[in-house]
Amino acid sequence: MSTLLKGPFRMVSFSHQFLAVSFGILVAGMIIIGTWIGHQIENNTVNRAAAIATVYVESILATRLQAFLRGGGIDRETRAALDRVFVEGPLSRKVVRFKLWSPDGTILYSSDELQSGRRFPVQGLLAAAFAGTVQSRISNLDGPDNASERARWSELLEVYVPLRSGASGKVSTVAEFYHSTENLGRDIRAAKRRGWALVAVATAAMYLMLLAMVRRANSTIAHQQRDLNRQLQQLRTTLGENNRMREQLRDAAVRTTALNEQFLHRLAADLHDGPAQEIALALMRLESLGEERSDAGATQGTTPRTFETIYRALNASLAELRNMASELGMPRIAELSFADTIRRAVTDFEEKSEAKVDIEVDDALAEAPLAIRITVYRLIQESLNNGWLHARGATQQVLARRDGTHALIEVADQGPGFVRQAAFDSGRLGLAFMRERVRLLGGVFEVETEPGCGTRILARLPLSLDETASA
Repeated sequence: MSTLLKGPFRMVSFSHQFLAVSFGILVAGMIIIGTWIGHQIENNTVNRAAAIATVYVESILATRLQAFLRGGGIDRETRAALDRVFVEGPLSRKVVRFKLWSPDGTILYSSDELQSGRRFPVQGLLAAAFAGTVQSRISNLDGPDNASERARWSELLEVYVPLRSGASGKVSTVAEFYHSTENLGRDIRAAKRRGWALVAVATAAMYLMLLAMVRRANSTIAHQQRDLNRQLQQLRTTLGENNRMREQLRDAAVRTTALNEQFLHRLAADLHDGPAQEIALALMRLESLGEERSDAGATQGTTPRTFETIYRALNASLAELRNMASELGMPRIAELSFADTIRRAVTDFEEKSEAKVDIEVDDALAEAPLAIRITVYRLIQESLNNGWLHARGATQQVLARRDGTHALIEVADQGPGFVRQAAFDSGRLGLAFMRERVRLLGGVFEVETEPGCGTRILARLPLSLDETASA
């Protein structure tokens, strides 16, 4: 049931929810307070009427029951005097029934002569009256001693008055009388109506004050909500523009990576086919020239040594130029899987450096865009070269595994290590280029190193360009 109500209730505005709940609480409070006030009015009215009637009846009985209270019993003269008051006199219109009780529950006198002499259990209000307190209530006449009263009335004001003997002050008998509730009921109903009206007016006033406060607060909240919605819309627009710019940046990074590799391939080819060929030709001409001079019996002197020095310098330059061309170029990896690209990078390094690298590759790394494979190849190539240059002879490791939609690449060595921030601040292009390559594709690049503790290069790269866009 609460689940069924929760949906529609959630569609109502907060101010209306508050007003509905507060209305229910105020109505419940009004009912509780009104009911309590009604009971208090009824009790106070009954007690006031009973007190007035008690004083009146006691003043009448004081002169007529002196002998009885002194222990003389109710004689014929006393009974006749009581009849003149409660049966024949004007008081009979208000006190419709009068009884005198003995401590053992015997009715010593009753304005209904048929009840005189009967005996009933002493309990309830009668027992409390014998204990010395005046008792009163509006009775529905359901007691065993009320048979004759039930035949004529539906309810009466029932009052018990303890009467004390003059000598000991002990309660010797209890006077019980029944008062008509016709006027009393009318007074009680009128007082209750006034009480309910007062409670209703107070409740309505409180609700109206709450309504005014909530409407004012709701107006402020609505205004702020409109401002927030407007700002949210602006934020969404800005976010959309940022996403478009990020997609454009991602596409540019992918194109830049491909174009960069094409440029490096072309540069490597140009170096190999241009300056390298020219230097090689010059070396061949120098070699031929040296042989011709030897055959001609040239004089010994500084000329052969000069030729030899030039030859060695040109030969070293040619080797360095070819080495640069081989490093700038990249083997064709378009047909290779991601895992094979990683293995190829390690193999190329081992062939060039004649060093051994421990490699562990997750075969789940099967597919990845070309731009990501190129970046990983360059990352491993640069990391292994740096480790080989600065930590010759130290063990090197390459670990690659899949982590959901990303690849985790780790290149580690047991070399001397270095101060990380100092390396970045010094302007080392290798670390900076690796970091920017990884970040351009939405990846994360980290370097863990300390002097004397080796170095770990960590990279986390997405396995698809969609993940790159959402990174």
